Amino acid sequence: MKQFWTLALLALCTMMFPQVAMAMCEEPTQVSQLSEAGTKAEQAFAELDAEGLLTQASLARAQILPCVGQALTKQDASAFHRLMAMEAFIAEDYTRAKRELHASLLLEPGYTFPADVAGEGHPLLTLYKEAEMLADGDGEKIYPPPGGYVLVGGVRNAARYSLTPVIIQVFQTVEEVDTLRETRYVQPGEATPNWSGNAFGLTAEDLGIDLEDLRRPSILKDPRPWYGVAIASAVVSGVCYGVAMQQKGVYQDPSTPDAERTGLENRVNGLGTASLISAGVAITATGFGVGFTVKFGPGHKPGHLPGKSTVTPTQEALAP
Repeated sequence: MKQFWTLALLALCTMMFPQVAMAMCEEPTQVSQLSEAGTKAEQAFAELDAEGLLTQASLARAQILPCVGQALTKQDASAFHRLMAMEAFIAEDYTRAKRELHASLLLEPGYTFPADVAGEGHPLLTLYKEAEMLADGDGEKIYPPPGGYVLVGGVRNAARYSLTPVIIQVFQTVEEVDTLRETRYVQPGEATPNWSGNAFGLTAEDLGIDLEDLRRPSILKDPRPWYGVAIASAVVSGVCYGVAMQQKGVYQDPSTPDAERTGLENRVNGLGTASLISAGVAITATGFGVGFTVKFGPGHKPGHLPGKSTVTPTQEALAP
């Protein structure tokens, strides 16, 4: 009996402080070990062997699950929650038992307990029925590590609900290989872990940043620079053309010495070419300016698309 209460106390402590129970993983465990612990626990529950059930539940929660080296399916996670429910039932923590059963129902709604584990009229089935009506809680986004993802109850990048216990597995992709970084059993009331490195979970929208606008090259944000380029190029073209014509006049002047004609000819040709190139740039820039004016509007300011509000939901909520 003393050993039973020792195990019960250990179970209570690890339920309240799951981080204390997290084992130092010397080597990864297998999902099959988790399944085996669940099977033994069900057998102990059916045989009214409270000590055996608490032993298997503690083993699964504190040693096998934190060190598991494989991705869990929804069925694996559901079975674990049922194991935790039986543990809570033995400890007469019926509130937690219902929460664990609710978590299992979300993942595997059609499951029925074997008759030899919880047959008709068993109090656990009464809690199972009541668990269907429990609230999930508020959905909370989970932030995976950069380039990674999470499995929430075996579902990729799902939300975590505040009133529902859940298993979260964190994966990080390294050289195109998905590596399991951590498996964590999170209880209702615990803060949602953040693996992103962004401690506050702020998004670009929260900061008033328009990602669509940032992705667009800055030269496309405002058509006015294109008009500036067009005007400058037109001026250069005109100046080059004027100087070329002046030099051509000198070249054609009969009084100009023959020794200077070669230099004048090269100068006229160079200025003429520069004038033509500048004119081409002016025409092209004008075309871009007109096109972007039509698409984005005249005098478009960087960071703001015409017809699109720059007020973010967060700013709107904070407005008086």
